[in-house]
Amino acid sequence: MASGEADKQYSAALEENLKKALTELLVLKLLSEKDRYIGELSAAIHDRSNGALTVVFPYGAIYRLQQAGYITEKEKRSAPDGRRRQYFTVTREGKTYLDQLLRTYARFAQGITDILAGGEREE
Repeated sequence: MASGEADKQYSAALEENLKKALTELLVLKLLSEKDRYIGELSAAIHDRSNGALTVVFPYGAIYRLQQAGYITEKEKRSAPDGRRRQYFTVTREGKTYLDQLLRTYARFAQGITDILAGGEREE
C-alpha cells in the first residue's frame, strides 16, 4: 500500500474514532437545547459543524443514553415535515452528565492545543 493511501486510511480511522467518542456529547448538547427526533439530530450535527461532522445514524448513541437514563422519549408528535416522529429529551441526570462531559472535553482539548502549540512547560 502506498504511503498516501495509508495516511488517508489512518486519517479516516482517527476521524471515525473521534466521531464515535464525541457523538454522545453532541447528541446530549443538542437535546439540552430542545427536544429533537433522530433525523433532526443528524441534520443539526452536520449543519452546526459546517459540514465537518456527519453522523447519519446516531441510534447507538441514543440507545446508550436511554439505557443510562440520560435521555428519555417524549410523546410522538408531528415534525415540520408533517410525519409523526419520536422526540427525545435530556433528563436531569443527563444534564449533569453533559456538564461532566463538557468539562472533560474542554480540559482534553486544551491539553491537545497546548501540545500542538509547542514549547516546553516551565516547572
